[in-house]
Amino acid sequence: MHETQAFQLFQLFLGDGVSPEAYQPILDAAILEVRQLLISDADAEDARLCYLEAALAFLRYTEITAARDRVACTLAGTVAQNTDSSQKMALAKELVYAYRGLCCSLLTDDIYLFSAI
Repeated sequence: MHETQAFQLFQLFLGDGVSPEAYQPILDAAILEVRQLLISDADAEDARLCYLEAALAFLRYTEITAARDRVACTLAGTVAQNTDSSQKMALAKELVYAYRGLCCSLLTDDIYLFSAI
């Protein structure tokens, strides 16, 4: 049930025109990564984790496809920029940060923040 919900959210993040089944290994790796971050007494079936898993899988998908989508051939045979992958990467990272914050009570805190006052 939990993996099905994460798959549906991943499909939602991908949007139309992309087959999520082709990227199932990315989702499986994201689920494993999130499971390894859980604290010992956390509920592994908490629905919030599905969002984090799907967002993490979407980030990995975006990283993989960013280089491929950078250029596209035109009719004249020249190369033009197809998409702005930096915007896609920024969005994917923000999704991960937002859902990681949502799940903060379930995850180990291994992130250190250094700042100056």
